[in-house]
Amino acid sequence: MMHYYKSFLVAIFIASILFLQGCAGTPVNLGVSDGFDRTSYDMENPRKVTASASGFQLLLLIPISVNDRHARAYSAIEAQAAGGLIADVRVRESWTYAFVGTIYRTTIEAGVYPHK
Repeated sequence: MMHYYKSFLVAIFIASILFLQGCAGTPVNLGVSDGFDRTSYDMENPRKVTASASGFQLLLLIPISVNDRHARAYSAIEAQAAGGLIADVRVRESWTYAFVGTIYRTTIEAGVYPHK
């Protein structure tokens, strides 16, 4: 009887760890960091860039590409910036109900200031 109890506790512990892992997102640092050289960029003519990333939450319990959608969208912004200065970042979240879950969409808009 004690063996089943220990196995049950181990199973509950592992399930809890997996459940909490599904709630962890990828942190993203948005925009300009301190200490950049403003004089090497054309601060008068920004170019607007936009990128989106989506994820799906199946049955409101199983996240599929939900937790890293901010990082994926910002990586697309960095690719479009091509070495320019990313500033004036705006993040927009939206969701759409699907029959078996919910689609979450992150859209990031930013101004890119090119090198002089």
